[in-house]
Amino acid sequence: MAFKKALEIIGILIFLSTNAYSFKVYEPADSSKKVTFVITPRINSTGHFPFTGSLINHHLNADINIFYEKKSLGFFLFKSQDLQEKSFVNYLQPGLFATARLNQSLRARVFVGYLFSQAESFRDADSDYYSALSIYWNVAPRLRVENTSLFYDLQQQVKLADRLVVTWESQSIKLDLYVWHRIVMEENNHATSAMLAMTFPKIKISNSTSLLFISSYQRYLTTNRPSFALKDGFLFSLLLPIEP
Repeated sequence: MAFKKALEIIGILIFLSTNAYSFKVYEPADSSKKVTFVITPRINSTGHFPFTGSLINHHLNADINIFYEKKSLGFFLFKSQDLQEKSFVNYLQPGLFATARLNQSLRARVFVGYLFSQAESFRDADSDYYSALSIYWNVAPRLRVENTSLFYDLQQQVKLADRLVVTWESQSIKLDLYVWHRIVMEENNHATSAMLAMTFPKIKISNSTSLLFISSYQRYLTTNRPSFALKDGFLFSLLLPIEP
């Protein structure tokens, strides 16, 4: 059953790659009015939470991220779906953001949005608001550092997930080192996890579409971890970024 669904997802990815023209957006003649529009379908070997540093289950799952930015304002829409059964991996996360360039190598971005937990319905009882602050630093031509402080469950039991990413990129591969620190504020409950990810050379399909494969290993560095999280495991992802 899971294999059949995987084939269906791959078929959808191929369909999107051959019909990328349908996602074209208007770009004004003024080159200073830059528009960024990226649609990224992805299929994953393991259920996970990208911004809180947890592997959830060993189910095949798929997600799609729609990202749009014009000048300093934008929005994104992220949908994750467990392909084997109902689980915490099923959620919908829309958000708005604003970006400020602090200097040539430093940017800051503020997010606000709502996370729809969808393990049982379109909006489960634990759905809630979130906000985040990201700092992006281009240290050198091939070296970048990113830190995101995500505050979520703002109407319930407020939590903070801080994610640090150090990225080194050559002409063919990319290495990412992730470190997450998760805090449940009221309980002063801390947990830390880390991941090493390698992005292999991209395969160009068309002028606007490429195929990427990412291999990752993630592990909790503390004995304490969320009850829903796996201690460690591998995550393999196949991406099809579409950049009209």
